[in-house]
Amino acid sequence: MDTLASYDELPYDSLPLPETQPDFLAAVAWLHGFEAPDPSRARILELGCAQGGNLIPLAWRWPGSECVGVELSRVQAEAGADFVRRLGLPNVRILHGDLAALPADLGEFDYIIAHGVFSWVPPAVQHALLDLCRRHLTADGLAYISFNVAAGWEQLLPLRQALLERTGSDLPAPERHRQALAVLDTLQREWSDPALLKEIAYLKTAAPSYLFHEYLAEFNAPMTFADFAARLESHALRYVGEAGPRSAVVELEDAWGLAPEGMAGRWLDAEAALDAALATRFRRALVCRDDAGFAQPARADRLESLAFYADLACDEDIDLDAAIGQHFVNPAGNTFPVSDPALKAAVIALSAAYPGALPFRELVSAARGVMDEFSAAASLEEGAFPEALFQLVMSHAVMPTVAAGAHASQPAERPCAHALARLQATSANWVVSGARHVAMDLDPAGRALLAMLDGSRTVEDLALAMQDMLREAGTVLPRETIVELTRRQLWLFARQGLLTA
Repeated sequence: MDTLASYDELPYDSLPLPETQPDFLAAVAWLHGFEAPDPSRARILELGCAQGGNLIPLAWRWPGSECVGVELSRVQAEAGADFVRRLGLPNVRILHGDLAALPADLGEFDYIIAHGVFSWVPPAVQHALLDLCRRHLTADGLAYISFNVAAGWEQLLPLRQALLERTGSDLPAPERHRQALAVLDTLQREWSDPALLKEIAYLKTAAPSYLFHEYLAEFNAPMTFADFAARLESHALRYVGEAGPRSAVVELEDAWGLAPEGMAGRWLDAEAALDAALATRFRRALVCRDDAGFAQPARADRLESLAFYADLACDEDIDLDAAIGQHFVNPAGNTFPVSDPALKAAVIALSAAYPGALPFRELVSAARGVMDEFSAAASLEEGAFPEALFQLVMSHAVMPTVAAGAHASQPAERPCAHALARLQATSANWVVSGARHVAMDLDPAGRALLAMLDGSRTVEDLALAMQDMLREAGTVLPRETIVELTRRQLWLFARQGLLTA
């Protein structure tokens, strides 16, 4: 196939995906008893990489790595290759090609990423993807494979069927999407099922690419976890763990003394049962070769070898004296309840250090420091702390990493953003990605300011330039207001790790 027409016509937004970061994947694998390669020197392959919005920032962050992206949409692959050329980044390349017919000389990779591919391709390509992982993974390498889960999709399949039947399969993707929106209006009046109505309401505001490729594309084949695990086994691969956020985790009782094979079988059965209980809709599975040893359910005692970061805020007065439930919110709007006083102190410390990460021992010390600063009556019990932290790590309120990293903590006298951020800011259809691989929602003024940060202007110079730009756009604000808004935006850039020291 020369190109994938529907993805040329209606491409997915090419975004950074936090759960695909190799340092995060290595940390998750470690919690499952699996030691993955050093991400800073890894070979990374992304299948279905779009224009590289996920892969290129990884290559930028890890200059000692070698990154290869493969994309079937010619339009997106060429856009990604052009961006790499303009950035002058030597350790990444975007190839236009079919994952089922890749060159045999690509070599082995420490990390293979396949997000949004497996469930959306024909069975033959699914098999080719798993064959590729077995053939191209290093001995201790990890593959990240996301897929739709039958347990959660069962109730949504009538909606997909209705959209397929009531829209023209021969229409160009944008026109078929417009037709689908009209069908959703009709279904909203005709149907009464709360779950379907909730999904319809979401789809009417979702990105056009999501509605089209999830509900109108030819292939979307949700499967059970048991079927996925069986597919892995048939390709000499093995499940390592889940890279997505979890509201509940598997704990095996009476597992002492079991052989690794016996524990693995019980674990896989428990994961399948958990999907059924929670109506799981989407999984981000970590996979290794079947000769790489057995992983196991994640354990809290393994946290002590990792570092952690979090960007959380709480609108309440935080009570460090009592185990009162309080709600912390991340920039995506997800809410996480925290009751344990020591854990609240840890969250405060992590948010103050963001985008930096704190190794476990430093986190314990920092949490104690916060509690001392506020003369908290409660204390941090080291024996109980890992278990409390474990729940936040599993839910992705707190993210684990094997590499703490260092970032500029505040704007310099002449602020300078790194070249990737400045090029993203000036490139149409490119999202600016923070140091922790999150997409930043910047308005045109914010993107214009970021593009100016080449280190040649003072804050006053930047404010003057922003005032002139806004005036030309018809917005007149007092100089003091412009200076304050400029400073505030610069601190946001620093918090997202976009500025150089």
